[in-house]
Amino acid sequence: MEKYYLVFDFAVPDEYRDIADGIFFESGCKGVEDLKHENGVSYLRVYFDADSGFSLDSTPLKEFLLNSFRIEEESWNENWKKHFKPVEIGKSIIVVPSWLKDGFDSKGRTPIFIYPGQTFGTGTHESTKLIMELMEDYLFSVCSFLDVGSGSGILSILAKKLGASKIVGCDIQKEAKDEIEFNSIINGVSGIDFVLGSVDNVDGSFDIVTANIEKHLLFPILPKVIEKAEKIVLLSGILESQENDLERELVGCNVSINSMKRENGWTAFAIEK
Repeated sequence: MEKYYLVFDFAVPDEYRDIADGIFFESGCKGVEDLKHENGVSYLRVYFDADSGFSLDSTPLKEFLLNSFRIEEESWNENWKKHFKPVEIGKSIIVVPSWLKDGFDSKGRTPIFIYPGQTFGTGTHESTKLIMELMEDYLFSVCSFLDVGSGSGILSILAKKLGASKIVGCDIQKEAKDEIEFNSIINGVSGIDFVLGSVDNVDGSFDIVTANIEKHLLFPILPKVIEKAEKIVLLSGILESQENDLERELVGCNVSINSMKRENGWTAFAIEK
């Protein structure tokens, strides 16, 4: 029988976004796609396995539902290929679908070839683009680098291409190990270590630590993320409406916000120790 996914479109007011994200991920969603953010409302597309058992009736989100449908796994893959195009990021980066690699002309930019799998990180979302732009600004040659919530490995691969020497990615999703290895092969890089689990499972400290994670997942581990960094912490996945919340979380952490980048309702932070 052909595998399929259940897809739900929501219009969630900002004041309910944290609650919504918590419900989605606690219910085992495969991913949340931010379609747009305007007038204090996030338009989201949420994917679940057909056998996830997710039911809107048991959540307070039913009033925000716009549409629901199912999509076959083959159509899912073809949909990614149809909409995932090369994306220029910052001053010198371009993210390219892996199937366009042969003969691709990056025109002097640093190419990151990515196959869209089951984890987060294709470079098309604002939060990923913003943190990659910050990496351009803050990474330096032979630095050590940790990516918390590594997903597809896109940030770890970029760190390698920008000259980092020791690179570790960690993620609580077991699928991330295969994806980071596969995408590393596509990009012709090696030496990226993977740790299954959260930041607590990673040994040592690093010059630069990144975390592109939504607020409800980031805040509980934020002190540990900061503790792992020797110099700089780069954070993304924060809505503009949540900026003050993050600043309050940083009080007492003995750090300062060095710079911020914003795009389409999302914010990324460079934090200095």
